[in-house]
Amino acid sequence: EEGALIGTGAVLGPGCEIGSDTVIGANAVIGAGVTVGRDCVIGAGAIVECAHLGNGVVLQPGVTIGAEGFGFQMGREGHKKIPQLGRVIIQDRVEIGANSTVDRSTLSDTTIGEGSKIDNLVQVGHNCRIGRNCVISGMSGLAGSTVLEDGVVMGANSGARGHLTIGAGTVVLARAGVTHDIPPGMT
Repeated sequence: EEGALIGTGAVLGPGCEIGSDTVIGANAVIGAGVTVGRDCVIGAGAIVECAHLGNGVVLQPGVTIGAEGFGFQMGREGHKKIPQLGRVIIQDRVEIGANSTVDRSTLSDTTIGEGSKIDNLVQVGHNCRIGRNCVISGMSGLAGSTVLEDGVVMGANSGARGHLTIGAGTVVLARAGVTHDIPPGMT
């Protein structure tokens, strides 16, 4: 749209859409068919594939959105790659810090709810669903298919085993490891 600014060396794939007043930084890559909303900032060197971004989204430099998730079928003969055919949906007013990664899903969507803030060096695995207004501090990680309900806060260097749910309003303290479902409002 009119008013979008595209930095030097940025690559825009076929069929991608960039909203008005969005800034795409130098050497960023926006893949084929990606949609980026209005008033977004995509930092230098960021990579966005297989994704739809809402309005007011900020991706700091070096962020990778939509890379293949870490999915393998184990076997005696070695590990067979499971295709990751889904996408990433990032809702309005989400900010993701430098060098963080959000993997695309296996078949459905990896989603980040509106107003959520993710610090630098965070890994969000495939099929994760992050609710609205969550905060994830630096060097934290969510294994595949983790669900954070609305308003969850994860302290620095915390992590969650995959296939679990952390209830709304829960605070996960720094360096904690979540290994089972947590009901809403816990610390």
